[in-house]
Formats: sequence, C-alpha cells, structure tokens
Amino acid sequence: MNNIIEDQIDECCSSTARATKDRRNIFIRLGLKAYRYLCRWNERRKTANTLERLSSDQLKDLGLNRDDIKRDYSRPFWR
Repeated sequence: MNNIIEDQIDECCSSTARATKDRRNIFIRLGLKAYRYLCRWNERRKTANTLERLSSDQLKDLGLNRDDIKRDYSRPFWR
C-alpha cells in the first residue's frame, strides 16, 4: 500500500517539475526570440547607415539608388 502512495507522490512531483521546466523553457525561448529580433534590427540599422554614406556612383555600382534604400530601410524592424 505504501508503494502505491509513494508512486503517486513521485508521479505528482515529477509532473510538477516538468511543468516548471516547461515554463522556464518558454521564457528562454521568448528571450532568445527577442534577442534575435534585436540583432536583426541592429544589422539592418548598420547596413542602412553604411549605404547612406555611399555616393550615388557607388550605389549605382551596387545596382541601387536612394529610393530603394529609403523604401527598404524605412520599414519597422519587425517586418
């Protein structure tokens, strides 16, 4: 009889531990997702600043013009 009760307690504790671990995993995944968004935003910002400093001739060599840069880099980072 004691073994049955102990097994139920162990099962309950393990499911509680699993739920806690799942909750932690959710927060870790959300944190990583936010970090990736910030990294992507920072890279876009640096690229836009670099392209902004180029002359029209240099942009033409790349196959770009000022309107392309304004259109592509004026969007919010989450799009």
